[in-house]
Amino acid sequence: MTEKKREIIGGKTKFNNKLSDSSKQYLLRQAKDQYVRMAIEQGYHSRAAFKLKEINEKRKIIKPGMTVVDLGAAPGGWCQVIKEEMSKDGKGLGGGQIIGLDKIWMQDVEEVLFIKGDFTKDEVLEDLLYKCPEKVNVVLSDMAPETSGHDGTDHLRIMSLVEMAADFALNILKPNGTFLVKIFQGGEEIKFREEMRKKFAKVEFIKPKSSRKGSREVFLLCTKFKG
Repeated sequence: MTEKKREIIGGKTKFNNKLSDSSKQYLLRQAKDQYVRMAIEQGYHSRAAFKLKEINEKRKIIKPGMTVVDLGAAPGGWCQVIKEEMSKDGKGLGGGQIIGLDKIWMQDVEEVLFIKGDFTKDEVLEDLLYKCPEKVNVVLSDMAPETSGHDGTDHLRIMSLVEMAADFALNILKPNGTFLVKIFQGGEEIKFREEMRKKFAKVEFIKPKSSRKGSREVFLLCTKFKG
């Protein structure tokens, strides 16, 4: 799609006639999206950065000196926000560490260790565990499957990723650690929330303002891991 981007001319959007209708709709939405414009203006790699910024402003889950793992890190917006929050005291990461993983390349974010690979593959998970410290403070997951257009199928696909991310978090988090994961609503997320309540002192759904209207996307925030 990089060779077929829209041109913004006089406030209107002009498309290459070869684009499909769905591609044209996507580009129109992007052109009108305030968070896309804000991401460009503020130097973030994606609009998703504002989702994590809002959650962190409300719940203060990222602090200097922490070790944070970001699953589904590309294109890097969340890693940028993590670095900002961890560097607020002016002492770099404060002795902390940021590890990002995705199956597609992520734009470089200074001081972030990036691992390219598919989280669902055993060898990639082993590499991640090898490069992680023994325990970490925060596990974030913005992973999502390729969408099929069928809500039920997409819900089950993302719940499979959610459960894998949770299994990883439960095995690597320090006591009082935090797990934040993206979910597409569809029913199974309620059962999952109840399971997480057995492991964490506080579990809540959060839908940031920057999540698009009509989207089934929510985030489950689990804090104070019982260990």
